[in-house]
Amino acid sequence: MKTFNRHVVTIAILALCGCAQQAVVETTEPADTRAGDEAAIHAAVKEWSAAAQAKDADAFASFYAEDGLLMLEGVADISGREAIREAFGGMMQDPNFDLSFEADKVVASRSGDLAYDTGTYSLTLSDPEENPATVRGNYVVVWHKQADGVWKVVVDAPVSDPPDSPETPATE
Repeated sequence: MKTFNRHVVTIAILALCGCAQQAVVETTEPADTRAGDEAAIHAAVKEWSAAAQAKDADAFASFYAEDGLLMLEGVADISGREAIREAFGGMMQDPNFDLSFEADKVVASRSGDLAYDTGTYSLTLSDPEENPATVRGNYVVVWHKQADGVWKVVVDAPVSDPPDSPETPATE
């Protein structure tokens, strides 16, 4: 009987050891890609601004996700890459069209799938008398890494500076 009890105890101990070993499973975090992601977005912003300078609506719109959203002051939100391409294509026909922007800050998530950038922009279009009228401001853009690893804009929200007034000095 003692031999039987020893076998039962030995089996129980082995079973507990096996459970304990399974419980100590190491979890490894994915590699931290934030620095590379932020550098990729900085480069994309430069290319995106260059597409605007070249008045290339197709190249400009290619930076947006298929379901990207553009939120401009005073107009309904523009949803979808094709609608954004059409809107900017129309603006780019203006002889005074000039758009430039630059990222001041890019922050990528630890998860590696979302990021945002903030920066400044300058947009010139024709006023009603066909004279150039420039609006400056700041923006925030939200980026999402697509399945193919390419960063695309999902939300683009520029905010214009207030118009020049006695309280607001002109910026040139």
